[in-house]
Amino acid sequence: MRIGIDASNIRAGGGVNHLKNLLLFAEPEQYGISKIIVWGGKTTLERLPQNAGLDLLEIQSLNQSLYKRYLWQQTKLGKLANECCDILFVPGGFYLGGFRPYVTMFQNMQIFESKERNREGFSKEWLRLRLLKWAQSRTFRDASGLICLSEYARNYLTQYHSSVTAQTPVKLITHGTKKIQNEHSVSVIKKTPNNGTLKLLYVSTVKKYKHQWNLIDAVGLLRKEGTHIQLHLVGGGDPQALNLMQDAIHRNKSDKNFIFYHGNLPYEQTLEWYHKADIFVFPSSCETFGISLLEAMTAGLPIASSDRG
Repeated sequence: MRIGIDASNIRAGGGVNHLKNLLLFAEPEQYGISKIIVWGGKTTLERLPQNAGLDLLEIQSLNQSLYKRYLWQQTKLGKLANECCDILFVPGGFYLGGFRPYVTMFQNMQIFESKERNREGFSKEWLRLRLLKWAQSRTFRDASGLICLSEYARNYLTQYHSSVTAQTPVKLITHGTKKIQNEHSVSVIKKTPNNGTLKLLYVSTVKKYKHQWNLIDAVGLLRKEGTHIQLHLVGGGDPQALNLMQDAIHRNKSDKNFIFYHGNLPYEQTLEWYHKADIFVFPSSCETFGISLLEAMTAGLPIASSDRG
Protein backbone atom coordinates (compact mmCIF):
# COMPACT_ATOMS: atom_id res chain seq x y z
CA MET A 1 0.00 0.00 0.00
CA ARG A 2 1.18 3.52 -0.85
CA ILE A 3 0.15 6.47 1.33
CA GLY A 4 0.17 10.12 0.29
CA ILE A 5 0.26 12.89 2.91
CA ASP A 6 -1.07 16.37 2.19
CA ALA A 7 1.12 18.86 4.06
CA SER A 8 -0.05 21.84 2.01
CA ASN A 9 -1.48 23.73 5.01
CA ILE A 10 1.00 22.50 7.63
CA ARG A 11 3.49 25.32 7.97
CA ALA A 12 4.84 25.58 11.52
CA GLY A 13 4.33 24.76 15.19
CA GLY A 14 2.50 21.72 16.47
CA GLY A 15 1.27 20.57 13.06
CA VAL A 16 4.80 20.17 11.69
CA ASN A 17 6.03 18.61 14.94
CA HIS A 18 3.18 16.08 14.88
CA LEU A 19 3.92 15.06 11.28
CA LYS A 20 7.67 14.92 11.95
CA ASN A 21 7.31 12.53 14.87
CA LEU A 22 4.64 10.47 13.12
CA LEU A 23 7.07 9.82 10.27
CA LEU A 24 10.04 9.39 12.61
CA PHE A 25 8.52 6.73 14.85
CA ALA A 26 6.11 4.99 12.47
CA GLU A 27 6.91 1.44 11.35
CA PRO A 28 5.11 1.34 7.98
CA GLU A 29 6.52 -2.00 6.87
CA GLN A 30 4.65 -3.73 9.71
CA TYR A 31 1.36 -2.62 8.14
CA GLY A 32 2.16 -3.42 4.54
CA ILE A 33 2.99 0.18 3.61
CA SER A 34 5.65 0.23 0.89
CA LYS A 35 5.81 3.96 0.18
CA ILE A 36 4.93 7.28 1.85
CA ILE A 37 4.81 10.45 -0.27
CA VAL A 38 4.59 13.88 1.38
CA TRP A 39 3.69 17.01 -0.60
CA GLY A 40 4.65 20.25 1.13
CA GLY A 41 6.48 23.55 1.08
CA LYS A 42 10.22 23.95 1.58
CA THR A 43 10.18 25.04 5.24
CA THR A 44 7.88 22.15 6.18
CA LEU A 45 9.83 19.45 4.36
CA GLU A 46 13.16 20.63 5.79
CA ARG A 47 11.95 19.64 9.26
CA LEU A 48 10.81 16.15 8.30
CA PRO A 49 13.00 13.02 8.64
CA GLN A 50 14.84 11.48 5.70
CA ASN A 51 13.75 7.83 5.87
CA ALA A 52 13.93 5.01 3.37
CA GLY A 53 10.58 4.59 1.67
CA LEU A 54 9.71 8.25 2.31
CA ASP A 55 9.48 10.68 -0.62
CA LEU A 56 9.40 14.38 0.30
CA LEU A 57 8.17 16.33 -2.71
CA GLU A 58 8.49 20.12 -2.62
CA ILE A 59 5.73 21.99 -4.43
CA GLN A 60 6.60 25.58 -5.36
CA SER A 61 2.98 26.74 -5.01
CA LEU A 62 3.08 25.67 -1.34
CA ASN A 63 5.82 28.23 -0.66
CA GLN A 64 3.45 31.01 -1.71
CA SER A 65 0.22 32.66 -0.52
CA LEU A 66 -2.71 30.93 1.17
CA TYR A 67 -4.76 31.29 -2.01
CA LYS A 68 -2.04 29.59 -4.12
CA ARG A 69 -1.74 26.74 -1.59
CA TYR A 70 -5.51 26.25 -1.53
CA LEU A 71 -5.74 26.31 -5.33
CA TRP A 72 -2.98 23.68 -5.63
CA GLN A 73 -4.63 21.41 -3.06
CA GLN A 74 -8.02 21.50 -4.77
CA THR A 75 -6.84 21.26 -8.41
CA LYS A 76 -3.47 19.48 -8.48
CA LEU A 77 -3.21 17.21 -5.43
CA GLY A 78 -5.85 14.73 -6.59
CA LYS A 79 -4.14 14.19 -9.96
CA LEU A 80 -0.77 13.58 -8.32
CA ALA A 81 -2.28 11.24 -5.75
CA ASN A 82 -4.02 9.21 -8.47
CA GLU A 83 -0.63 8.50 -10.05
CA CYS A 84 1.13 7.13 -6.98
CA CYS A 85 -1.20 6.59 -3.98
CA ASP A 86 -3.73 4.10 -2.72
CA ILE A 87 -4.94 6.38 0.09
CA LEU A 88 -4.44 10.02 1.08
CA PHE A 89 -3.91 11.32 4.63
CA VAL A 90 -5.02 14.93 5.22
CA PRO A 91 -3.87 15.91 8.75
CA GLY A 92 -4.97 19.54 8.25
CA GLY A 93 -8.66 18.51 8.28
CA PHE A 94 -9.56 20.37 5.09
CA TYR A 95 -9.89 18.75 1.65
CA LEU A 96 -12.49 19.39 -1.05
CA GLY A 97 -10.63 17.72 -3.92
CA GLY A 98 -11.74 14.65 -5.85
CA PHE A 99 -9.28 11.96 -4.75
CA ARG A 100 -10.73 8.99 -2.86
CA PRO A 101 -10.20 7.40 -0.42
CA TYR A 102 -8.73 9.80 2.16
CA VAL A 103 -8.47 9.98 5.95
CA THR A 104 -8.41 13.25 7.88
CA MET A 105 -8.08 14.65 11.43
CA PHE A 106 -10.26 16.82 13.68
CA GLN A 107 -7.93 19.38 15.27
CA ASN A 108 -9.81 22.67 15.71
CA MET A 109 -12.57 22.56 18.33
CA GLN A 110 -13.46 26.25 18.07
CA ILE A 111 -14.85 25.75 14.57
CA PHE A 112 -17.66 23.52 15.88
CA GLU A 113 -18.31 24.94 19.37
CA SER A 114 -20.67 27.83 18.65
CA LYS A 115 -20.16 29.54 22.03
CA GLU A 116 -16.41 29.64 21.54
CA ARG A 117 -16.74 30.65 17.89
CA ASN A 118 -19.00 33.56 18.87
CA ARG A 119 -16.31 35.00 21.16
CA GLU A 120 -14.93 36.54 17.97
CA GLY A 121 -18.03 38.71 17.48
CA PHE A 122 -19.03 39.62 13.94
CA SER A 123 -15.54 39.92 12.45
CA LYS A 124 -13.27 38.51 9.76
CA GLU A 125 -12.15 35.81 12.20
CA TRP A 126 -15.76 34.82 12.91
CA LEU A 127 -16.47 34.64 9.17
CA ARG A 128 -13.32 32.59 8.62
CA LEU A 129 -14.41 30.11 11.30
CA ARG A 130 -17.90 29.82 9.76
CA LEU A 131 -16.40 29.06 6.34
CA LEU A 132 -14.05 26.53 7.92
CA LYS A 133 -16.99 24.84 9.64
CA TRP A 134 -18.71 24.37 6.29
CA ALA A 135 -15.49 23.15 4.61
CA GLN A 136 -14.49 20.79 7.42
CA SER A 137 -18.02 19.39 7.71
CA ARG A 138 -17.91 18.47 4.04
CA THR A 139 -14.36 17.10 4.42
CA PHE A 140 -15.41 14.89 7.34
CA ARG A 141 -18.57 13.64 5.57
CA ASP A 142 -16.67 12.57 2.45
CA ALA A 143 -13.75 10.98 4.31
CA SER A 144 -13.21 7.24 4.58
CA GLY A 145 -11.99 7.75 8.14
CA LEU A 146 -11.80 10.55 10.72
CA ILE A 147 -9.23 10.71 13.53
CA CYS A 148 -10.22 12.45 16.77
CA LEU A 149 -7.61 13.38 19.39
CA SER A 150 -9.68 13.07 22.58
CA GLU A 151 -12.86 11.45 23.85
CA TYR A 152 -14.34 14.90 24.42
CA ALA A 153 -13.76 15.93 20.79
CA ARG A 154 -15.17 12.67 19.45
CA ASN A 155 -18.23 12.73 21.71
CA TYR A 156 -18.98 16.40 21.01
CA LEU A 157 -18.77 15.91 17.24
CA THR A 158 -20.90 12.74 17.19
CA GLN A 159 -23.50 14.16 19.61
CA TYR A 160 -23.97 17.72 18.33
CA HIS A 161 -22.92 17.32 14.68
CA SER A 162 -24.07 13.77 14.00
CA SER A 163 -24.76 14.44 10.32
CA VAL A 164 -21.06 15.15 9.81
CA THR A 165 -19.98 11.71 11.06
CA ALA A 166 -23.06 9.58 10.25
CA GLN A 167 -21.37 7.78 7.35
CA THR A 168 -17.74 8.21 8.44
CA PRO A 169 -15.85 5.77 10.70
CA VAL A 170 -14.37 7.71 13.65
CA LYS A 171 -11.21 6.56 15.41
CA LEU A 172 -9.69 7.95 18.62
CA ILE A 173 -5.89 8.33 18.37
CA THR A 174 -4.53 10.61 21.07
CA HIS A 175 -1.34 12.64 20.77
CA GLY A 176 1.85 11.67 22.55
CA THR A 177 5.08 13.46 23.40
CA LYS A 178 8.65 12.39 23.78
CA LYS A 179 10.27 12.53 27.21
CA ILE A 180 11.44 16.03 28.10
CA GLN A 181 14.83 15.81 29.78
CA ASN A 182 14.87 17.77 33.02
CA GLU A 183 17.37 18.15 35.84
CA HIS A 184 14.63 16.98 38.20
CA SER A 185 12.98 13.58 38.25
CA VAL A 186 9.36 13.64 37.05
CA SER A 187 8.29 12.53 40.53
CA VAL A 188 10.07 15.45 42.20
CA ILE A 189 8.29 18.80 42.52
CA LYS A 190 10.30 21.85 43.53
CA LYS A 191 9.49 22.76 47.11
CA THR A 192 10.82 26.32 46.89
CA PRO A 193 10.83 28.55 43.80
CA ASN A 194 14.11 29.93 42.45
CA ASN A 195 15.11 33.24 44.10
CA GLY A 196 11.87 33.20 46.08
CA THR A 197 9.84 34.04 42.94
CA LEU A 198 7.24 31.62 41.58
CA LYS A 199 7.49 31.31 37.80
CA LEU A 200 4.23 30.56 35.98
CA LEU A 201 4.33 29.35 32.38
CA TYR A 202 1.58 29.34 29.75
CA VAL A 203 2.45 27.87 26.32
CA SER A 204 -0.34 28.50 23.82
CA THR A 205 -1.37 30.51 20.80
CA VAL A 206 -2.86 33.87 21.76
CA LYS A 207 -6.56 33.64 20.91
CA LYS A 208 -9.72 34.83 22.61
CA TYR A 209 -10.64 31.40 23.95
CA LYS A 210 -7.14 31.02 25.45
CA HIS A 211 -7.81 33.84 27.97
CA GLN A 212 -4.28 35.19 28.36
CA TRP A 213 -5.61 38.58 29.56
CA ASN A 214 -7.71 36.99 32.31
CA LEU A 215 -4.62 35.14 33.49
CA ILE A 216 -2.59 38.37 33.44
CA ASP A 217 -5.22 40.14 35.56
CA ALA A 218 -5.23 37.23 38.03
CA VAL A 219 -1.44 37.34 38.35
CA GLY A 220 -1.66 41.11 38.82
CA LEU A 221 -4.05 40.60 41.76
CA LEU A 222 -1.68 38.07 43.35
CA ARG A 223 1.18 40.54 43.02
CA LYS A 224 -0.87 43.23 44.78
CA GLU A 225 -1.52 40.76 47.59
CA GLY A 226 2.23 40.31 48.05
CA THR A 227 2.87 37.05 46.20
CA HIS A 228 6.26 37.01 44.49
CA ILE A 229 5.21 35.71 41.11
CA GLN A 230 6.14 35.99 37.43
CA LEU A 231 4.15 35.01 34.35
CA HIS A 232 5.88 33.83 31.17
CA LEU A 233 3.79 33.56 27.99
CA VAL A 234 4.98 31.65 24.91
CA GLY A 235 3.16 31.54 21.56
CA GLY A 236 2.13 33.65 18.59
CA GLY A 237 -1.46 34.63 17.92
CA ASP A 238 -4.21 36.63 16.24
CA PRO A 239 -3.77 40.44 16.04
CA GLN A 240 -7.03 41.19 17.90
CA ALA A 241 -6.23 38.75 20.70
CA LEU A 242 -2.66 40.05 20.93
CA ASN A 243 -4.04 43.57 21.40
CA LEU A 244 -6.24 42.37 24.27
CA MET A 245 -3.24 40.70 25.87
CA GLN A 246 -1.05 43.80 25.50
CA ASP A 247 -3.79 45.95 27.06
CA ALA A 248 -3.85 43.59 30.06
CA ILE A 249 -0.05 43.78 30.36
CA HIS A 250 -0.22 47.57 30.27
CA ARG A 251 -2.90 47.88 32.98
CA ASN A 252 -0.97 45.55 35.26
CA LYS A 253 2.35 47.37 34.94
CA SER A 254 4.17 48.14 38.15
CA ASP A 255 7.58 49.42 39.16
CA LYS A 256 8.96 45.93 38.51
CA ASN A 257 8.06 43.92 35.44
CA PHE A 258 6.53 40.52 36.22
CA ILE A 259 4.80 39.65 32.92
CA PHE A 260 7.02 38.44 30.09
CA TYR A 261 5.72 37.71 26.59
CA HIS A 262 8.27 35.71 24.56
CA GLY A 263 6.29 35.41 21.33
CA ASN A 264 6.38 32.42 19.03
CA LEU A 265 9.49 30.31 19.74
CA PRO A 266 10.94 27.28 17.92
CA TYR A 267 9.82 23.98 19.41
CA GLU A 268 13.20 23.23 21.02
CA GLN A 269 13.29 26.65 22.75
CA THR A 270 9.71 26.18 23.92
CA LEU A 271 10.66 22.89 25.58
CA GLU A 272 13.41 24.72 27.48
CA TRP A 273 10.79 26.86 29.22
CA TYR A 274 9.29 23.78 30.86
CA HIS A 275 12.63 23.41 32.69
CA LYS A 276 12.63 27.01 33.90
CA ALA A 277 9.05 27.17 35.25
CA ASP A 278 7.68 26.19 38.67
CA ILE A 279 4.00 25.81 37.66
CA PHE A 280 2.24 25.42 34.32
CA VAL A 281 -1.10 27.20 33.85
CA PHE A 282 -3.74 26.48 31.21
CA PRO A 283 -6.89 28.67 31.33
CA SER A 284 -8.11 27.74 27.82
CA SER A 285 -11.83 27.02 27.43
CA CYS A 286 -11.74 25.14 24.10
CA GLU A 287 -9.41 22.32 23.03
CA THR A 288 -9.42 19.15 20.99
CA PHE A 289 -6.41 17.93 22.98
CA GLY A 290 -4.05 20.52 24.49
CA ILE A 291 -0.59 19.10 23.74
CA SER A 292 1.18 21.60 26.01
CA LEU A 293 -0.60 20.01 29.00
CA LEU A 294 1.00 16.70 28.10
CA GLU A 295 4.40 18.34 27.65
CA ALA A 296 4.12 20.03 31.05
CA MET A 297 3.22 16.71 32.69
CA THR A 298 6.14 15.01 30.97
CA ALA A 299 8.46 17.69 32.37
CA GLY A 300 7.09 17.01 35.88
CA LEU A 301 5.41 20.40 36.35
CA PRO A 302 2.35 20.87 38.57
CA ILE A 303 -0.55 22.28 36.53
CA ALA A 304 -3.37 24.72 37.23
CA SER A 305 -5.91 24.16 34.45
CA SER A 306 -9.41 25.19 33.49
CA ASP A 307 -12.09 22.52 33.94
CA ARG A 308 -13.45 22.80 30.39
CA GLY A 309 -13.59 20.05 27.77
